[in-house]
Amino acid sequence: MRDHVDLGKELDLFVQSPLVGKGLPLMTPRGTAVLRTMKRFIEDEELSRGYEFTTTPHLAAAELYKVSGHWDLYRDSMFLIPDGEGDGLALRPMTCPFQFQIYNRKIHSWRDLPVRLAETSTLFRNEASGALHGLIRTRQFTLSEGHIVCRPDQVDEEFLGALDLVGTVMAAVGIQKYWYRFSRWDPDHRNKYIDDPEAWDRTEATLRRLLDKTGVPYVEAVGEAAFYGPKLDIQVTDAWGRDETLFTLQLDFALAGRFDMGYIDKEGNRALPLIIHRSSIGCYERTLALVLELHQGRLPFWMAPEQVRILVLGQALEPAEALRRDLVKAGIRCTVDQRPESLGRKIHDGRDLMVPLLAVMGDQEAEAGTVGWRTLEGVRGSCPTASFVADCRGATEAKTQDFLITGS
Repeated sequence: MRDHVDLGKELDLFVQSPLVGKGLPLMTPRGTAVLRTMKRFIEDEELSRGYEFTTTPHLAAAELYKVSGHWDLYRDSMFLIPDGEGDGLALRPMTCPFQFQIYNRKIHSWRDLPVRLAETSTLFRNEASGALHGLIRTRQFTLSEGHIVCRPDQVDEEFLGALDLVGTVMAAVGIQKYWYRFSRWDPDHRNKYIDDPEAWDRTEATLRRLLDKTGVPYVEAVGEAAFYGPKLDIQVTDAWGRDETLFTLQLDFALAGRFDMGYIDKEGNRALPLIIHRSSIGCYERTLALVLELHQGRLPFWMAPEQVRILVLGQALEPAEALRRDLVKAGIRCTVDQRPESLGRKIHDGRDLMVPLLAVMGDQEAEAGTVGWRTLEGVRGSCPTASFVADCRGATEAKTQDFLITGS
């Protein structure tokens, strides 16, 4: 199995520069196209599920992290910036305390809950130099963050809804082999966590009940919880045989109280909500790395940076450009190869970049109003251009893993 670093170089997706620094990969136009596609998919999916999107700063005053607990329990993993005043600023390692300030901008009734806040966040974590690796372990990354503020009676439905979202994402990116880890606190190392044994017992019992309710098998891992609550980690194995966390759902019993996040209950009293922290596609860069390794560079059709490449033969450049315009209008990422090379060379070059669908437009196809096509596996056929465009659009919208032309 090839590592995603090698695959990323071969497919021209990202580069690493010693001048930029370790753990700070640079995404090429092709790699950025993949991340942009993933982002649009996730944000549209989350909007359809009732999430509201926020935009928050990349840094904050140390006081914010002191309230959340990150300053005492997570400071060594943060990038600190002196500003001449107090403890200065820090680049954010996560977005939750920022979104909590947005929640607190107004009083909420029990009828207003759940509040589902989402953000595509740029985060910074001071990972050890020896742990850095490609896109899997970096010092700056992009996370599909979400925080659900809910009443205790809503926890089951909201947690299972977040887990269903994760399932939708895994199916779309073609991840079939994964396992669940119930990450618990370690009472023998209380200095790593918010020290409230009763709250830990209660929250871990809730998460265990939810996992048992789904019927999915899971393993328990003591010492892997977040400092403010237990979590469910969805784990996969990378090309080196190491377990990596792809998605996380966390039950938070502490931060609502720390940030004074209340709501007015049915009796008119002020109550504290529970918070579910979740990621839907996880860290975009890490997910891309693991999907690259899983598929050995052959990304699902809807994710590919270049979904269709039109190979021009003879004098058919004008109809090839017309087909490209139709595909682009249909939301397909498409290019035209008009180089004076042989068809064999053009096919070879397209296959090297794992372009999932190569379309052939020659004089014969132009006259007949058709297009020839072939997949990476060598399956080939011919169909009317309108059918070709419709099938490409349908496969993209359906998040199809393997391309299939039905209009042949």
